[in-house]
Amino acid sequence: MAVGGFDLDAAAGAEESPIAECVYTEDDDGLAQSWFGTVWVNPPYSDMKKWTEKVISELHRDEVDTILYLCKGDTSTNWWHAAVTEASAVGMIDSRLSFGGESNSAPFASHVFVFGDVNNTVLDTLNRRGTVFTTDHIHENTAQTKLVDDK
Repeated sequence: MAVGGFDLDAAAGAEESPIAECVYTEDDDGLAQSWFGTVWVNPPYSDMKKWTEKVISELHRDEVDTILYLCKGDTSTNWWHAAVTEASAVGMIDSRLSFGGESNSAPFASHVFVFGDVNNTVLDTLNRRGTVFTTDHIHENTAQTKLVDDK
């Protein structure tokens, strides 16, 4: 695998072959489980708020090194903004993805958020599929100062 493999697929079941050594299927309920290592997450898009909250929660556990989170490029949502403020990087895929062996592509853009440790192999892999932004380049408001005459 281009990024060195995954320890856990926290929302497995839609893919034809396993992505990680350990998988949580719908029956296992990845939202209710503890995550570990390098984690791949392609959640059901019907509940992005809960999955994003889980990703952010798991990110802060010592057992989790990196989370790659495939999701809709839905920048108009609160969950997307919560994700981007916690992510180390975001890859914006330059084409529409096809899911489950379908011949038609998704009717939306896809992004991959990288949380936690991010290495050049991951960034290079995402860059081959689109544009990558690292979050250390996100603009933050600056305090404006003015010169004051003390006389």
